[in-house]
Amino acid sequence: MECVDTGTITATAQTQAAHGPNGTTAVLKVSSADDHSKSGHWCSAEYELVITPAAGGAPAVVDFLTSNGDWGRILSLRLEGFSYDGGRVFGIFSERGKYSYTTLFYYDTAGGPVQLVDLKERFRRIVTPKCRASFAVVGTTADGGIVLELPSAEGCTASGRWLLNSNGKVQRLGQGVSVLPLYESKVDAR
Repeated sequence: MECVDTGTITATAQTQAAHGPNGTTAVLKVSSADDHSKSGHWCSAEYELVITPAAGGAPAVVDFLTSNGDWGRILSLRLEGFSYDGGRVFGIFSERGKYSYTTLFYYDTAGGPVQLVDLKERFRRIVTPKCRASFAVVGTTADGGIVLELPSAEGCTASGRWLLNSNGKVQRLGQGVSVLPLYESKVDAR
Protein backbone atom coordinates (compact mmCIF):
# COMPACT_ATOMS: atom_id res chain seq x y z
CA MET A 1 0.00 0.00 0.00
CA GLU A 2 1.04 3.59 -0.42
CA CYS A 3 1.78 5.57 2.75
CA VAL A 4 -1.03 8.11 2.67
CA ASP A 5 -3.19 10.18 4.96
CA THR A 6 -6.88 9.71 4.30
CA GLY A 7 -7.96 12.45 6.69
CA THR A 8 -9.72 11.17 9.77
CA ILE A 9 -9.53 7.51 8.65
CA THR A 10 -6.26 5.61 8.96
CA ALA A 11 -5.17 3.69 5.84
CA THR A 12 -4.54 0.00 6.64
CA ALA A 13 -3.45 -3.24 5.02
CA GLN A 14 -2.95 -6.73 6.39
CA THR A 15 -1.90 -10.18 5.28
CA GLN A 16 -4.11 -13.22 5.25
CA ALA A 17 -3.97 -15.22 8.45
CA ALA A 18 -1.22 -17.82 8.80
CA HIS A 19 -2.05 -20.90 10.84
CA GLY A 20 0.46 -22.70 13.05
CA PRO A 21 0.58 -26.41 13.81
CA ASN A 22 -1.18 -25.95 17.16
CA GLY A 23 -3.99 -23.82 15.69
CA THR A 24 -2.53 -20.44 16.61
CA THR A 25 -3.08 -17.82 13.92
CA ALA A 26 -1.07 -14.73 13.03
CA VAL A 27 -1.82 -11.64 10.95
CA LEU A 28 0.65 -8.89 10.03
CA LYS A 29 -0.83 -5.37 9.76
CA VAL A 30 0.35 -1.90 8.77
CA SER A 31 -1.47 1.41 9.12
CA SER A 32 -0.45 4.85 7.91
CA ALA A 33 -1.41 8.38 8.85
CA ASP A 34 0.02 11.86 9.32
CA ASP A 35 2.57 11.84 12.15
CA HIS A 36 1.15 15.21 13.36
CA SER A 37 4.62 16.67 13.79
CA LYS A 38 4.78 20.40 14.38
CA SER A 39 8.10 20.88 12.54
CA GLY A 40 7.17 18.95 9.41
CA HIS A 41 4.56 16.45 8.38
CA TRP A 42 5.70 12.93 7.59
CA CYS A 43 3.73 9.82 6.84
CA SER A 44 3.84 7.49 9.83
CA ALA A 45 3.60 3.71 9.29
CA GLU A 46 2.82 1.47 12.27
CA TYR A 47 3.47 -2.27 12.07
CA GLU A 48 1.83 -4.84 14.33
CA LEU A 49 1.53 -8.58 14.62
CA VAL A 50 -1.73 -10.06 15.92
CA ILE A 51 -1.46 -13.54 17.44
CA THR A 52 -4.68 -15.42 18.25
CA PRO A 53 -4.34 -18.54 20.41
CA ALA A 54 -5.94 -21.80 19.26
CA ALA A 55 -8.09 -22.05 22.37
CA GLY A 56 -9.73 -18.72 21.63
CA GLY A 57 -9.43 -15.86 24.02
CA ALA A 58 -8.15 -12.39 23.36
CA PRO A 59 -5.57 -11.97 20.61
CA ALA A 60 -2.18 -10.59 21.56
CA VAL A 61 -1.33 -7.43 19.62
CA VAL A 62 2.40 -6.82 19.30
CA ASP A 63 3.24 -3.29 18.10
CA PHE A 64 6.80 -3.66 16.92
CA LEU A 65 7.76 -0.71 14.74
CA THR A 66 6.72 2.79 13.78
CA SER A 67 8.50 4.50 10.90
CA ASN A 68 8.20 8.09 9.71
CA GLY A 69 9.10 9.04 6.16
CA ASP A 70 8.04 10.49 2.87
CA TRP A 71 4.44 10.52 1.74
CA GLY A 72 3.77 8.12 -1.09
CA ARG A 73 6.40 5.53 -0.17
CA ILE A 74 5.31 1.93 -0.78
CA LEU A 75 4.72 -0.30 2.27
CA SER A 76 4.82 -4.06 1.57
CA LEU A 77 4.01 -6.92 3.94
CA ARG A 78 4.58 -10.64 3.64
CA LEU A 79 3.75 -13.09 6.41
CA GLU A 80 5.93 -16.10 5.64
CA GLY A 81 4.41 -18.45 8.22
CA PHE A 82 5.27 -20.46 11.29
CA SER A 83 8.35 -22.56 11.96
CA TYR A 84 7.73 -26.27 11.58
CA ASP A 85 7.31 -26.67 15.36
CA GLY A 86 5.13 -23.54 15.65
CA GLY A 87 7.60 -21.86 18.01
CA ARG A 88 8.25 -18.83 15.80
CA VAL A 89 6.39 -16.84 13.17
CA PHE A 90 8.30 -15.10 10.35
CA GLY A 91 7.58 -12.24 8.01
CA ILE A 92 9.22 -9.63 5.83
CA PHE A 93 8.20 -6.04 5.39
CA SER A 94 9.74 -3.37 3.24
CA GLU A 95 9.41 0.28 2.42
CA ARG A 96 10.32 1.63 -1.01
CA GLY A 97 11.03 5.31 -1.35
CA LYS A 98 13.86 7.72 -0.65
CA TYR A 99 15.12 5.60 2.28
CA SER A 100 14.13 2.08 1.28
CA TYR A 101 14.72 -0.96 3.45
CA THR A 102 13.75 -4.60 3.80
CA THR A 103 13.37 -6.13 7.25
CA LEU A 104 12.90 -9.69 8.42
CA PHE A 105 10.98 -10.13 11.65
CA TYR A 106 10.45 -13.17 13.80
CA TYR A 107 8.43 -13.61 16.93
CA ASP A 108 8.64 -16.30 19.59
CA THR A 109 5.04 -17.50 19.96
CA ALA A 110 5.61 -18.13 23.67
CA GLY A 111 5.56 -14.35 24.08
CA GLY A 112 9.06 -13.11 23.37
CA PRO A 113 9.75 -9.72 21.80
CA VAL A 114 9.74 -9.30 18.03
CA GLN A 115 13.26 -9.55 16.61
CA LEU A 116 14.06 -7.35 13.60
CA VAL A 117 16.85 -8.04 11.09
CA ASP A 118 17.79 -5.41 8.49
CA LEU A 119 18.26 -7.61 5.41
CA LYS A 120 19.61 -4.79 3.28
CA GLU A 121 22.40 -4.28 5.83
CA ARG A 122 23.07 -8.01 6.36
CA PHE A 123 23.39 -8.57 2.60
CA ARG A 124 25.15 -5.27 1.86
CA ARG A 125 28.39 -6.96 0.75
CA ILE A 126 26.65 -9.89 -0.93
CA VAL A 127 23.91 -8.32 -3.06
CA THR A 128 25.16 -6.04 -5.82
CA PRO A 129 23.49 -2.64 -6.35
CA LYS A 130 22.07 -3.86 -9.70
CA CYS A 131 20.24 -6.72 -7.97
CA ARG A 132 16.65 -6.05 -6.95
CA ALA A 133 16.68 -8.64 -4.19
CA SER A 134 13.43 -10.10 -2.91
CA PHE A 135 13.91 -12.30 0.10
CA ALA A 136 11.77 -15.22 1.29
CA VAL A 137 12.01 -17.29 4.47
CA VAL A 138 11.87 -20.96 3.47
CA GLY A 139 12.58 -22.67 6.79
CA THR A 140 14.94 -23.14 9.69
CA THR A 141 17.85 -25.40 10.55
CA ALA A 142 17.84 -27.82 13.48
CA ASP A 143 19.86 -25.34 15.55
CA GLY A 144 17.43 -22.46 14.89
CA GLY A 145 19.14 -20.72 11.97
CA ILE A 146 16.83 -18.98 9.51
CA VAL A 147 17.04 -20.09 5.87
CA LEU A 148 16.38 -17.34 3.34
CA GLU A 149 16.05 -17.64 -0.41
CA LEU A 150 16.91 -15.01 -2.98
CA PRO A 151 15.23 -15.85 -6.25
CA SER A 152 17.27 -15.68 -9.40
CA ALA A 153 16.89 -12.25 -10.98
CA GLU A 154 18.71 -10.20 -13.58
CA GLY A 155 21.96 -8.81 -12.19
CA CYS A 156 21.66 -10.91 -9.03
CA THR A 157 24.67 -13.14 -8.42
CA ALA A 158 23.52 -13.79 -4.85
CA SER A 159 20.53 -15.93 -5.82
CA GLY A 160 20.06 -19.17 -3.92
CA ARG A 161 19.67 -20.14 -0.29
CA TRP A 162 21.35 -18.32 2.59
CA LEU A 163 21.63 -19.06 6.29
CA LEU A 164 21.15 -16.36 8.90
CA ASN A 165 22.82 -17.79 12.01
CA SER A 166 21.69 -17.03 15.55
CA ASN A 167 24.75 -14.74 15.84
CA GLY A 168 23.39 -12.62 12.96
CA LYS A 169 25.94 -13.66 10.35
CA VAL A 170 24.87 -14.54 6.81
CA GLN A 171 26.47 -17.30 4.77
CA ARG A 172 25.52 -19.44 1.80
CA LEU A 173 23.62 -22.51 2.90
CA GLY A 174 26.03 -25.42 2.72
CA GLN A 175 25.31 -28.57 0.79
CA GLY A 176 23.72 -31.25 2.90
CA VAL A 177 22.39 -28.83 5.52
CA SER A 178 18.94 -30.05 6.50
CA VAL A 179 16.16 -27.45 6.29
CA LEU A 180 12.93 -27.78 8.22
CA PRO A 181 10.30 -26.13 5.99
CA LEU A 182 7.86 -23.59 7.35
CA TYR A 183 4.58 -25.04 8.57
CA GLU A 184 2.45 -22.44 6.82
CA SER A 185 2.64 -21.63 3.15
CA LYS A 186 3.47 -18.04 2.19
CA VAL A 187 0.77 -15.42 2.01
CA ASP A 188 1.20 -11.98 0.53
CA ALA A 189 -0.56 -8.62 0.77
CA ARG A 190 0.44 -5.30 -0.72
